Amino acid sequence: MVNENEKTSIIIPTYNRAELLKKAVVSLLSQTHQNIEIIIVDDCSTDNTSEVVSRMTDPRILYIKHQTNKGGASARNTGIAHATGEYVGFLDSDDQWLPEKLEKQLQVFRRDPEIGVVYTGLRVTSESGVLREMIPVFRGKILSKLLQFNCIDTTSSIIVKKELLDKIGGFDAAFPSCQDWDLYLRLAQITRFDFVQEPLVLFFQHSGERITSNKKAVQQGHIFIYEKYRDLACRQEDEVYRKFVINITKIILRTGIMNQDKKAVKLSRKLYSEGIKGHNVDFKNKLIYFSTFINLKVLLFLYVQSKKSSRNYYSFSDFISLEKNSA
Repeated sequence: MVNENEKTSIIIPTYNRAELLKKAVVSLLSQTHQNIEIIIVDDCSTDNTSEVVSRMTDPRILYIKHQTNKGGASARNTGIAHATGEYVGFLDSDDQWLPEKLEKQLQVFRRDPEIGVVYTGLRVTSESGVLREMIPVFRGKILSKLLQFNCIDTTSSIIVKKELLDKIGGFDAAFPSCQDWDLYLRLAQITRFDFVQEPLVLFFQHSGERITSNKKAVQQGHIFIYEKYRDLACRQEDEVYRKFVINITKIILRTGIMNQDKKAVKLSRKLYSEGIKGHNVDFKNKLIYFSTFINLKVLLFLYVQSKKSSRNYYSFSDFISLEKNSA
């Protein structure tokens, strides 16, 4: 049983998503655990968001509007500053929670007081239906896993003890992307993680803007992660450091190919050569370095064609996809 006295503050950062916001809020009001407050932080929307929220009469809803657009990380930090719950959750305004999500996460916290973060799986959907499901794998001290790749994904899945968010200072608003990954990496240095092994978040793919659709922001965010955590990754086992460097290199290379950005491709070559210096790398991954010398138009052709291909062999898009591992 979950203690009904356990209050959770759920923060929804939003910007020009009035219609999607309504569905996100309904999914929270439908939670089986009802001791919640919903903090909507409007990051200076220019649509009718304020009008839509004014029609929401539930007293547990708090609406805060930024006077200037500050970005998602700052909006979440505003929400954290106003949160009064023992726990804090986040819900992007274009996502939804399934009804039992919060209750099941609070049950995990009650089983083990040492747990500071509980996350769930997610179901990626679109207008055409369910595209895929992502199920959690890693629990406990997961810093080494998180250094290799963001194994948690969206902040819409996590519930965190408020005291831990206060301790680390919330989100780093200087990051143009990867703010979630950076938050997890800082939390993983001071607490243990656990999960509910069910897809309890509906993550919607749509034509609207997400940070992940901004290739330049994605590129810069991964550069920030590399610069901030390279020394920490280097102190881990060699395999952890190798995947940390190679995965970031692949993302920068991929965005460079898609944007036909020579500087990004050269940067991926530089980070790779500097990061792997003195470390053992297999021949397949050495090919990453050599691919950065290939003509950009040829690389784009190879990438697009391999993404279209349904044949069951190793393609160029596989070659620059992230290296992950199992538990």
